[in-house]
Amino acid sequence: MNKQDLINKALTDPSFRKLLETQPTKALGVTTMTPENTLLVKNVLDQVKAVNTKISAVADELLCANGGPCGIAAPADRALKKGGRSV
Repeated sequence: MNKQDLINKALTDPSFRKLLETQPTKALGVTTMTPENTLLVKNVLDQVKAVNTKISAVADELLCANGGPCGIAAPADRALKKGGRSV
């Protein structure tokens, strides 16, 4: 697997990402880690972290657009209706 394939798999397969973090030899299908493999794993995990950070930032911007409430919960003044019951 090349670097881009590893990044794609680590982004889309949480169990593979965990394996890459904890047992890189098993994830790469090798018996020993060479300096090149060690650097490859570090670079892949760094890229995955960067992509996740960007996705998180974009999600925050989308959920907080136009000065609206952040997250998925309704504002408190709209969450209650007659009799104090939640909608």
